[in-house]
Amino acid sequence: MRVLHCIPGMGGGGAERQLAYLAGPLAARGWDVHVALGAQGANLPRLEAGRAVVHRLNGSSSHDPRLIWQLGTVFRRVRPDIVQVWFVQMEVLAGVVARFFRVPTVISERSSVLAYPATMKNRVRLTLARTADAIIANSQAGSDYWDGRLGSHVARVVIPNALPTEEIDSAQPALPPGCAVGDADDVVLFAGRFEPEKNIHVLVTALQAVVRRPGTVAILCGEGSLHESVQRRVAAEGFGNRILTPGYVSDIWGAMKRAAVVVAVGLFEGRPNSVIEAMACQRPLVVSDIPAHREILDRHSALWVDPQDPAAIARAVLEVFDDPRAAALRAATAKTRAEAWSIASAAAQYDAVYRQVLTRRSVITGNGR
Repeated sequence: MRVLHCIPGMGGGGAERQLAYLAGPLAARGWDVHVALGAQGANLPRLEAGRAVVHRLNGSSSHDPRLIWQLGTVFRRVRPDIVQVWFVQMEVLAGVVARFFRVPTVISERSSVLAYPATMKNRVRLTLARTADAIIANSQAGSDYWDGRLGSHVARVVIPNALPTEEIDSAQPALPPGCAVGDADDVVLFAGRFEPEKNIHVLVTALQAVVRRPGTVAILCGEGSLHESVQRRVAAEGFGNRILTPGYVSDIWGAMKRAAVVVAVGLFEGRPNSVIEAMACQRPLVVSDIPAHREILDRHSALWVDPQDPAAIARAVLEVFDDPRAAALRAATAKTRAEAWSIASAAAQYDAVYRQVLTRRSVITGNGR
């Protein structure tokens, strides 16, 4: 059976990482895995190592109409039994092509309601979603977004993001390249996209109070549209040697294990990879009080803050330093939870959804395969 994943690129984001994790285990379960993508990126080598066949798309922008034609060429060449689309761009473009070729379609829901304002693009997305066969959300909040927006024929399944637990366990503490941090310094770590939903500028305000503590350095790992503005602000406000912004970090587990605390104060999420990876690394967590975090953590496994209150964020981070025993107990509890989210388990669940979709479609059309 042949599955075609359509994704804008294989950059360093969480969704791209999840697809890279899944390719090999899906192939091991008998799937011929193909991926149509535009940009390359940090997660492409792992995707290719997982025996996925990659089909490159070339568009001048995410709205380039030539992408429709190129996707059509890929569909004709691959002849997929089922297609899974990732991100709004491919939900729209590949969704249209899949509908034309009458290929069963699965949508990947990676966020929640606040990610989808009432724009024309999101209205088109909703219209096309009503013709999909299933939606796989990585969180209950993501699944709940579709309440009342779909017919009963569109199956909805929640499959948590997967973790390569053995690889994470074997990672050794390591500072990101170029980060001048003393051996005895305490590190506060953020890992994620530099985008508005990650609440990065409020976090920087909070960290300015934290890094005044002697021997404390903050490292903000990631890329995005706000990266340069954060760098300029940190330099202008005199924190350039205490708040470091190394960009995308490939060895994020090593960086997490070197950190004293990991901070994630986003305004909304689906199932944040950086948080579940920090859980698997057994790092103390300070997280925003939002549904996505409440779904995977509680008061026994993390400290919670109002994401709009930089003073509260700073106090919570400093509490980790003030009470390391309590912080270690919370981290141990969080790690126990993370151990259940294996890649093998996720792949088995994706496999089951694909087969259920194909069985249902064959019953409806009368074309058993």
